Amino acid sequence: MGRIIVIEDNPIFADYACRLLASKGFQGISTFNCNGARKLFAKMQEDDIVLADMRLPDGDGIALLEELRKQGRHNPYIVITDYDEVPTAVRSMKLGAEDYIPKDLLEMNLPPLLRSLQKRMKRQDAPILERTSEAFKTIYDKIRLVAPTNMSVLILGESGTGKEHIAEKIHARSKRSGKPFKPVDCGLLSKELAASELFGHEKGAFTGADNKRQGVWEDANGGTLFLDEIGNLSLEVQQMLLRALESKRFRPLGSTKDKAADVRIIAATNEDLQTAIAEKRFRADLYQRLKEYTIQIPPLRECREDILPLADFFRQLANEEFEKHVKGFDTEAKKRLLAYTWGGNVRELKRVVRMAVLHTDGDTVMVDTLEFDEIPSVADDTLSLSNMEKTRILRALEQAKGNCTLAAKLLGIGRTTLYNKIRLYGIKYKE
Repeated sequence: MGRIIVIEDNPIFADYACRLLASKGFQGISTFNCNGARKLFAKMQEDDIVLADMRLPDGDGIALLEELRKQGRHNPYIVITDYDEVPTAVRSMKLGAEDYIPKDLLEMNLPPLLRSLQKRMKRQDAPILERTSEAFKTIYDKIRLVAPTNMSVLILGESGTGKEHIAEKIHARSKRSGKPFKPVDCGLLSKELAASELFGHEKGAFTGADNKRQGVWEDANGGTLFLDEIGNLSLEVQQMLLRALESKRFRPLGSTKDKAADVRIIAATNEDLQTAIAEKRFRADLYQRLKEYTIQIPPLRECREDILPLADFFRQLANEEFEKHVKGFDTEAKKRLLAYTWGGNVRELKRVVRMAVLHTDGDTVMVDTLEFDEIPSVADDTLSLSNMEKTRILRALEQAKGNCTLAAKLLGIGRTTLYNKIRLYGIKYKE
């Protein structure tokens, strides 16, 4: 593994963090502000990891994370802070942070997290549980059928259902498996930078384009490009994407010459693209080009036979990460896991189990160690799914102080989807 880039304005704590890293066999390098971090990012290697304070003299760690992701860099990013604020923690995780660690827990939590990241980065084929529900048996059959073809695939499903995992399985079973698999989160791309991220740019193509840059379309030549939350792309970039798909040629920003690239597209969204088409936010011709083959992933609440096997799988991963020996869940814990509605789907289940294993002192996860986002129902019908969803939206709007764009990011849905749900539930809020 590469270096651990420590971004911390307190020189005493920065020195402590670097000494802690050295004692555990990791190489740390520190900087004290955002400007210093950007200089290190410019020379960052793919196996470097970022450990960033939340509050910095000339900015904050979350803004740095957003900048890094917009540049197309997906290095693991860990947030540290004295300010244990739940909304900020949620925001950092939604933007792709690996974890959120209070400074007083750094010595206990950081080394096992880094060891887990080290193992994951050494082998990209991280262990994945094959789900056995009838719904996923059908999905796996579809993957086997479409993978060897060159058809574009559109994956639909709620946030946290594992759309990228399905895309990876399609690529792994395809004739392109020996070529790159490049994931891009379109939800993190600004309108100005999306075209550059996808197709690259020449030096001087726009303000800030100090160097020539190759886009992910060219990076993925011969392989697969996974475009998550594709509904967030502007109409202008959608037109560029459609041309590249149909002609297998693209033009970097600021260039006068086309380039050729053979790229297979797998796109995903949790938004209703047909509604987006009706509202003239998404091109109908691009939609038809993307949905040559469609895979719909059901939410976890509709595949309850998968919950306990997945929970046990995540328990084993957490044991390895935290060097624990938790053997299972008690009866009441299993009941609660099965009764909960899992608005965050598999991603939320993994987080709940991971934290439960961390807090378990013995060899069995007890019900009081399960930390749910919402109040779990004792029976499936105690709280309706609509009430649960309305509660989650109200909480996100409160955390975002009425900012719908940020609230949508916290919920993991598109902004238009959020507006539609606000109208559906008659939610009143202050902007």
